[in-house]
Amino acid sequence: MSSLTDKVVATLTDEIRRGALRPGDRIPTEVEMMKQLSVSRSVVREAISRLQAAKVVETRHGIGTFVLEPGKEEPMHIATADLSSMLDVMAIIEFRIDVEAASAALAAARRTGQHLKQIRSALERFESELERGSTDVLAHDIEFHLQIARACGNRYFFDVLSQLGRAVSPRTRLGSAEIAELDHIEHLRNVLAEHQLIYRAIERQDADDARAAMRMHLSNSRERLRRAHALSAATV
Repeated sequence: MSSLTDKVVATLTDEIRRGALRPGDRIPTEVEMMKQLSVSRSVVREAISRLQAAKVVETRHGIGTFVLEPGKEEPMHIATADLSSMLDVMAIIEFRIDVEAASAALAAARRTGQHLKQIRSALERFESELERGSTDVLAHDIEFHLQIARACGNRYFFDVLSQLGRAVSPRTRLGSAEIAELDHIEHLRNVLAEHQLIYRAIERQDADDARAAMRMHLSNSRERLRRAHALSAATV
């Protein structure tokens, strides 16, 4: 995550910690934060996305973004400790296939130009890392999926996928050998190509193609996980 995004997150977190922003308060608007902190709209949105994932704030569409009560009970919770085996990791991917296929279809039908810009930005950051020879793309991968969920116009998709994408990313439950296998540049180029297909379908507002492209991408991800696990087990 960029230092500018960290700056926005740190500023808002500090204001909440000091009591300048209390539970139930609406945080400054995107435009206000852009002016106050001299950052772009995309930086502000990425920072808010991170705070939403951490359950520090919640966005009420058409109203604003509000500070949550600390430790507020959530209707759904998936504990990382529960993901203790490869079967659990595969089950998360299986769950995401149908949820994110629907999310992509809705995003294609409902996205705005700004939504498309945010999805493309995450995609371009992923691509830039690979062009530099870096495999540090996990944050951009997650952001790509979250921005699609944001574009679908249904906050519950974003709420669910924020937890699955950031707090319970399947990669965080894998061994080092499995991660090394998944981090091969060629594997990540395949992921990028799949993301590009999803993006293009959303860009042209083809809901059926977006659904199919997302389903194919996550099905392929499940298969890549299975192969990585099998290869790492074979070398033990």
